Amino acid sequence: MTAEAFEEVAPGDIELALERQRSLGGNGGGAVVRASVANLVVVTPTRAAGQRALAAVEELGARAPSRCVVLIAEPPEGRQGVRSWARVVNRRPDQGPEVVWEEVVVQTNVHPRHLTAVVLPLLLPDLPVFTWWEGTPPFADEVFDELTSVANRLIVDSTAFADPVANLARLAKAAAVLEAAVSDCAWGRLTPWRELLAAPFGGPPLRDTVHDVRWLRVDAVEPTAGLELVGWFASRLGWELDGAHQEGDELAARYRTPAGTCQARVVAAIGSANLTRVHLEMDTDEGPASVRVEAPPGHLVATVEAPGQPTGRRKVGRSAGPSTGPDGLGQELQIFGRDRVFEDALAQAAALVPA
Repeated sequence: MTAEAFEEVAPGDIELALERQRSLGGNGGGAVVRASVANLVVVTPTRAAGQRALAAVEELGARAPSRCVVLIAEPPEGRQGVRSWARVVNRRPDQGPEVVWEEVVVQTNVHPRHLTAVVLPLLLPDLPVFTWWEGTPPFADEVFDELTSVANRLIVDSTAFADPVANLARLAKAAAVLEAAVSDCAWGRLTPWRELLAAPFGGPPLRDTVHDVRWLRVDAVEPTAGLELVGWFASRLGWELDGAHQEGDELAARYRTPAGTCQARVVAAIGSANLTRVHLEMDTDEGPASVRVEAPPGHLVATVEAPGQPTGRRKVGRSAGPSTGPDGLGQELQIFGRDRVFEDALAQAAALVPA
């Protein structure tokens, strides 16, 4: 990979600077592809946070090339102003043409009502706008409304919120009214868990028993992941919340289900994964059955026990990388529409948050 050093330029000269850098970026006469498929706006409160975001974007590289604008939105205190830097990044994959994309950094302390005017001229036209809000979005502030108004998708990581559980409820309220689709990287990390938990109900011996779940326990390292997983069960299976309360480090909930009731618990845990264990118990005509998924280092193991059947086990690998690193961010940049399953799960998860 080659890249010009960041060049400090006036905001109005950014496009000229990028064009000059592209023309000077020699590539040995080979094909050059300006490969941006989207605009990625990263909103951060400090330069240090902006540097971390850039590192994630650069490592992601050609897998999801975007016009990346890192906006360091500082509080509008003292003399207001805007500083901006720009550079072109060139990467040649093992095979294929050279890929070229641009990175722009804007540091500003202008009033929030002016931030949209700062960002809009930097976006490539006719491409979707992904806004990755690093840390806790200020859901009640004007800056949040302004910047999400120009986004097609808003990407957050609820585990990085200052108060993850309380802010998860605020995220749900925002998702219900925003025109932009909302996604949470914590939800993306639940994908292998959800696949392993759903698979046993697709065939014998547990086919058609999913509505007979009477007990659910989630041991959660990331509390919002635990809530969202319970919300997924509730939204997919038509459970109705009958009450929830906090008991120390445990959240206990009771649901009315199509077949009766289900007791659900989210228990605080310590581990290297987002969850350490999920345990389901259900009633069958032959007796009690269970599905358990656990997270030993580096992989997930699903165990299925049913009356009169040998114990079944399945092991799959899991990514240990951070959700806002290349893997998690790259996955989010591949989704262009709304994720209704997530939105429904988020609404149910927020219902569990104590007022």
